[in-house]
Amino acid sequence: MALQWELIVAPSPSCKRILMNRIMKSMPVDQKELLNRVKWGAVLLLQGMVAQTIAAVDIATDIASVEAFEVMGNCPQHMPAVAIVGSVSEVERALEALKSGGKLL
Repeated sequence: MALQWELIVAPSPSCKRILMNRIMKSMPVDQKELLNRVKWGAVLLLQGMVAQTIAAVDIATDIASVEAFEVMGNCPQHMPAVAIVGSVSEVERALEALKSGGKLL
């Protein structure tokens, strides 16, 4: 089963704020500075089975200069989504790698 995905280029301040709030819920305090340092040119949101999502993060972060963040939902027992964040060109590079590897439709 392929992951569901959405690409957001140049996320609005409101979109970024919502994502940052959801990401910070799961992030250790000593890593929160990374969230502020990363370039928010584009965001690739991935959602699916946990194993597939983690494998997709591994591919995306190996192939492109991006950071991956867990986006927490209402249920703390599962990982509902991951945000791949970086420059537009690097996030698009990660997206193409995931598509060509059969992780995304």
